[in-house]
Amino acid sequence: MSPAYVLEPTYDTLRRRLFAGVWPSGQRLEAARLAKDLGVSITPVRDSLNRLAGERLVHTSPGEGFQVPLLSETELRGLIEWHRALIGIAVEGEASIAMPTELPQGHDGIGERTAILFTAIASMAGSLELHWALGNAAARLGCYRRHEETVLDEVHSELAALEALLRGGSRARLARAIERYHDRRHAVAGDLVHAARYAGSSEA
Repeated sequence: MSPAYVLEPTYDTLRRRLFAGVWPSGQRLEAARLAKDLGVSITPVRDSLNRLAGERLVHTSPGEGFQVPLLSETELRGLIEWHRALIGIAVEGEASIAMPTELPQGHDGIGERTAILFTAIASMAGSLELHWALGNAAARLGCYRRHEETVLDEVHSELAALEALLRGGSRARLARAIERYHDRRHAVAGDLVHAARYAGSSEA
């Protein structure tokens, strides 16, 4: 096992890239190439990939190595519904809401921006289990969220509206907006799968 001071930054970097949708669905993740890119030895990369595989954020199989998960349309719809259910737990009730701090503005594209938003929403529930489960779902959705801008209209304005509701508003209004958010993505799951699967292949 790699020492924590090397392993943790390597793991965090790879996980963040999954959040941001850097790699297309099905992309093979070659440990040696990633190690060279990150300026570390191959051991912490392999350890990180195995850890991510244990969290179902990457797929591994004998003879195939590591890959970004390749979901079917049905599986993506199921993941979207799972994300909807988790967020629903966080916004239960009718009380007013107001986040005490501004959302971070530095992010690597729409995938990470969306993950930051929903992580902030999850924080309202005060549950570490919910926080972990949503982070896991966000990383698995990353390579699909990356293509929302080409499949859906007004994605950034939609996120901005959700962010505004999170900063100050009612849980009921936020819950309705979140329902619309998930309905839109559920309806175009097939298009998102196609876009993620056939996107120009990135170097791992």
